[in-house]
Amino acid sequence: MESLILLGNRIIELEETPSTNTHLQSIANNEDSFEGLVVITKNQTQGKGQRGNVWQTEQGKNLTFSVLLKPHIKIDEQFLLSQMVALGVADFLKTLTSLKVQVKWPNDIFFNNKKVAGILIENTLKGHSISNCVVGIGLNVNQEQFENLPLATSLKRELNTIFDLNDLLSNLLKCIEVRYLQLKSGKTELLQQHYLDHLLGYQQPLQYQTANQTVTGVIKGVSKQGKLQLEINLQVHEFDLKEIGLVL
Repeated sequence: MESLILLGNRIIELEETPSTNTHLQSIANNEDSFEGLVVITKNQTQGKGQRGNVWQTEQGKNLTFSVLLKPHIKIDEQFLLSQMVALGVADFLKTLTSLKVQVKWPNDIFFNNKKVAGILIENTLKGHSISNCVVGIGLNVNQEQFENLPLATSLKRELNTIFDLNDLLSNLLKCIEVRYLQLKSGKTELLQQHYLDHLLGYQQPLQYQTANQTVTGVIKGVSKQGKLQLEINLQVHEFDLKEIGLVL
């Protein structure tokens, strides 16, 4: 597929910043900002994760960056952005290895049954559509020690190879762009199906923690708004991110 956006057409490299998402957001609302702009840092001191968590990263060993998109899609379609980016990262990892790559709802990337990447998407709304989308990605690459994070891993730990971060960034952006162009061209059903194909726990019984109990559930799908559709005791229930968690 021919590239039309060129993610990474301009890259701002920072030695250190609290958050690449925050830095890029401060730029994104300028009229001169353009799609594909990337902010990357060697040391992110206050990286943001899902549920208000902090993304931990060792200086100079991982990819921590944010990219600006201008999708102009309806607000109620915003979960497509999460699906699209998760698939782009999964596609990229599959170019490196035949090991299993899965997406843990909503968009954590699991590699060989451990978390190797996280995604945080922050949108700017204009009217009834999303005008700017800042996509933050943390990919564990050459880091080998993860304190108090038993499920965390890296490319180095799983593949026993030291990787060049610049080469990885270029190839990762290309994979995300392919999926983004699918979104822009209206191939939403394709993205949704491929997302389910990669989804950890899809059509499989696993343990989940709700507010007051541990249950066995089977993922049947994800709603248009991004809610997890989980079958428990032959009934399908929908959950938001803060209402349920997978027991690993």
